[in-house]
Amino acid sequence: MQYRVVGDTGVKVSALGIGTMRFKGRENAVEMIRHAVGLGLTYLDCGAAYAFKSHDENAEAWVGEAIKGLDRSKLVISAKAQPRKGEARVDRNLGIHTRDQMWKCIEQSLERVGVDYFDFYQFWDMSAPDHFAAACRGKDSPLAALREAKEQGIVRHLGFTSHGTSEQIINWLSSVKDFRFITVYYNFTNRQADEAINYAAEHNVGVATMGSLYGGILTGHSDAFDEALPELRGKPTHEIAFRFLFANPGISTALSGMNEIAHLEENAAIASDDSLLTPGECERFVRAFMDFSNGEALCSGCRYCDNVCPFELPIAKLMGTYQLSQIFGLPAGEKQIEDLRAKGQIDPSKCEACGKCTEACPQNLPIARRMERLAELLQEA
Repeated sequence: MQYRVVGDTGVKVSALGIGTMRFKGRENAVEMIRHAVGLGLTYLDCGAAYAFKSHDENAEAWVGEAIKGLDRSKLVISAKAQPRKGEARVDRNLGIHTRDQMWKCIEQSLERVGVDYFDFYQFWDMSAPDHFAAACRGKDSPLAALREAKEQGIVRHLGFTSHGTSEQIINWLSSVKDFRFITVYYNFTNRQADEAINYAAEHNVGVATMGSLYGGILTGHSDAFDEALPELRGKPTHEIAFRFLFANPGISTALSGMNEIAHLEENAAIASDDSLLTPGECERFVRAFMDFSNGEALCSGCRYCDNVCPFELPIAKLMGTYQLSQIFGLPAGEKQIEDLRAKGQIDPSKCEACGKCTEACPQNLPIARRMERLAELLQEA
C-alpha cells in the first residue's frame, strides 16, 4: 500500500481510503473495514447520517464495532457534521449552526466510534456561502466548538468536505487558516476542483477525493480508452481512474465506498502499485472520456435526491437508466427502458420540472430535461 502525508499535519494516510456511505449493513461494514485494514488501508471517512436508523444503527456505529480491538494508533479516522441554518438534526450530525450543537455532534460521534479523539473533523458538504456562514460566523459558531475540541486534543485537525466551486473552496481556505484538510468531489470526468486542489497543495493543505469512481459508474472496459492509452490497453476503466487520481501529488487519499471484498482487494492492489500515469497520459485519458461521453455530466448515484420528488419518482434509478442508454449507448440501458415500459409502474412523464431534485443534486444535473427524454423513449418503445 502506498502512503502519503496529509498536507502539513504530519498525518500519514493510505492512498486508498475507506468511504462508509455504501455499506450494505452492519455485518458488511465490519467485514469490509477489517479486511481493508488487513490490506493496509488506514483512512476511514465516517458520516453519522450514512445508513442512519437510530443512535446505534448507522455507519458511525458500524465503524465503531469494526475497529474494536484494532490498534487505534495505526488508524486515521475522520468524522463530520453538516452546517446549515434552520432545524438541526443533531442525532444525525445534520443542520447544525451553534457551538453547543457542534459539541453534541463531537461527543456522540466519539461515543459511537468508540475512540478518544478524531484525527480529522470536517464540516460536511460546505458547498455554498450560507453553509460557510452557518459553520464559521459568530462567537457561537460550530467552528468555535471545533477550535475548543482541538485545544483539548479531542480533534487533531480541522477541515471540510465540499461540492462547491474551486473559487469558493479557495476563499474558505484563505479565510479560515484552521482548515488543513479538504474532501472534494473529483475524478477524471468531474474536474471542477482542479484549482482548489492546486491551491491546497501550494498551501500545504491535505486533500481527499470522493466520487473516485463516480459512484461505481467508472468501471468495465472501453475501446476509447484503449485507443487513448495504448500502453494501458486492456486495463479496466476503474484502474485507470484510480491511477489518474494517484498521479496527482496534491491528492492525499482517494476514497472509495466499497462493499464487496473482491472490489476492495482489486482497488487495494492498484493503490499498492507505485507506477503512476504521466501528466500527458492523464490528459489523453480525459480527452478520450470527453469524446466518449460527449461531455455530459454523470449521475454518481449519491441518492441525495431520494424522497424529494412530489410524485415519488426514483430519480437516481432513472438517471442511471438515462446515462446507460443515452450517454454510453450500452445494451443494459435499452433493457432497463424496456423493463420500465413493460412494468408500467414508473412514469417519468409525471415530472413537472419543479427543480427540487436538481437543488438536491451535487452535480446540478439537468434532471428535468433527462426525464423528458426518458418519457419520449418510453413512448417510442
